[in-house]
Amino acid sequence: MNLKKQLLFVLSFFLFSNLFAEKTSVNYQLYGFVRNVLYFNSRQNVESIDGLYNLFPEPVEINTNGEDENAVPNAEMLSVHSRLGLNFSEESPVFGAKASAKIECDFAGFSSNFYLIRLRQAYIKLDWDKTELLVGQTWHPLFGNVSPTIPDLNAGAPFQPFNRSPQIRLKESLTNELSLTVAATYQMQYMSQGPDGKSASYMRNALIPDAFAGLEYRTSNWISGLGFDTKTLKINHQYHSSASLSVYSQYHKNKFLLKGKALWGQNMSDHIMLGGYGISGTDAVYNEDTYTNFDALTGWLNAVYGKELQIGLFAGLSQNLGTNKNLKADSNGAFTAYGYGFYQNTQEIADQFFRVSPSITYNIKNLSISADYELTSAVYGTIKADGRVADTYRVNNHRAVATITYNF
Repeated sequence: MNLKKQLLFVLSFFLFSNLFAEKTSVNYQLYGFVRNVLYFNSRQNVESIDGLYNLFPEPVEINTNGEDENAVPNAEMLSVHSRLGLNFSEESPVFGAKASAKIECDFAGFSSNFYLIRLRQAYIKLDWDKTELLVGQTWHPLFGNVSPTIPDLNAGAPFQPFNRSPQIRLKESLTNELSLTVAATYQMQYMSQGPDGKSASYMRNALIPDAFAGLEYRTSNWISGLGFDTKTLKINHQYHSSASLSVYSQYHKNKFLLKGKALWGQNMSDHIMLGGYGISGTDAVYNEDTYTNFDALTGWLNAVYGKELQIGLFAGLSQNLGTNKNLKADSNGAFTAYGYGFYQNTQEIADQFFRVSPSITYNIKNLSISADYELTSAVYGTIKADGRVADTYRVNNHRAVATITYNF
């Protein structure tokens, strides 16, 4: 399908939705934004969407001339992060619940030579007085209700979990302030890494969904919570499980907003975070590789002040804590691992990521104009058997982003 046909499809969809809403009891609300982004990086980075979604600087790679091939600046301007969405709601109860639905897309999907419409969210929700059931694709519970308020598209990644997945989620209000959320999710766009690259097949073949349970406390000024998550992958005949734990809090009063999150996690590559898993041994029955998790500790803080003129500051830190078991070296003495921050050919691995990012945004009616600066620093070194790092060095990326957005 070419781009013209895609745009025609989207316009037809919204026109059809308008006619549908007029003839039934379904209400709808169109929302979204048109966004243009101009960015500059001082070196090459791990990134996607032609650099709009920026993560961390690539390690030093010396060529035959003694030059670092990744010490090359780059700049680009793109509009593909523009977004369209529809919220639907049913006037009369369904099974005694308020029924609603959402479908949301942007233009950041890829083909061989142009951008494609990409599904972001598509879910149905039933809301009783104290119980809420959601079925469909939306943000993973680890992304949560507390996430950074920053202009850049990465939303704090790789320090903030970033993942939208198909799921069944149940939220129960225990009191007026305290709620319990449990969810079962599978992978689609955000997938685990492994021997066959990024793939949803590792979880699909395991049959067991990602399982989450969390508690959240809300008042007029505070949101605080914690969550536990576990997932199981199947690689050949081997089942490989991992877990993560997050705590977060947010304070909001008048024009001031302060929030933060800390996360201990294993094998978080499906959340675009540091770490993964590596080969630790051989199974005696099937003569297959067995695996061990990398642990990582990550945290971030975000402060924002203002309404029309908004000033913000974000800071994040991720630390590689090594593996649960020693890695197994091959006949050449090399280790094998899967996840963000590891480079098989050079046997280098990230030990630490750090970022500090001030920003300023001017909001006038539906128009927002933003500018932010990111210093993202990565510490690399040679991987050891325990998953930690020897002979470390640091590389920095200086990133400047200018954004203009019309919201509707």
